[in-house]
Amino acid sequence: MSGVTGRSGRKTFVPTPEQRRQVKILVGLGIPQEEICLLVINPQTGKPLDQKSLRKHFKREIAIGATELHARVSQFIVASILGMAPPAGTVAIDNQHVRGSLAIFFAKTRMRWKETVVNSHKGHVGGPIEYQEVKDVRQRFLDRIARIRNAGKTGGSSEG
Repeated sequence: MSGVTGRSGRKTFVPTPEQRRQVKILVGLGIPQEEICLLVINPQTGKPLDQKSLRKHFKREIAIGATELHARVSQFIVASILGMAPPAGTVAIDNQHVRGSLAIFFAKTRMRWKETVVNSHKGHVGGPIEYQEVKDVRQRFLDRIARIRNAGKTGGSSEG
């Protein structure tokens, strides 16, 4: 790409669309700027950009990288949980257990839910601890998610 000639007589660095996309994703992943610089090569010098040049030429990507990645991942998780069409550029998840796990992850991280383990003794004290209650609650949760998803497809009520 051609750019305007700078004070050094060299053409000004002009980021490619691919470099912009790459920087935005790396920022979203939390990669430090000094490491991102190593991956952005100035074609005129064949060397990585310095941090000052990275901040100058990729200001918008640095500003929105994390927010955009979080939004895209969140949209994917919600679409997967509810069985909706996935966002553009992603693939639908058809596995009910994966969708259930995503739903539980979402509930714990975004809705402040937490798992409480109910330990009960069968028979005499010192016997095996039963975890069936936890399994039952998980299955009821998965069943409810399935009802909500199906109600969204048919336009009916999700309560049951």
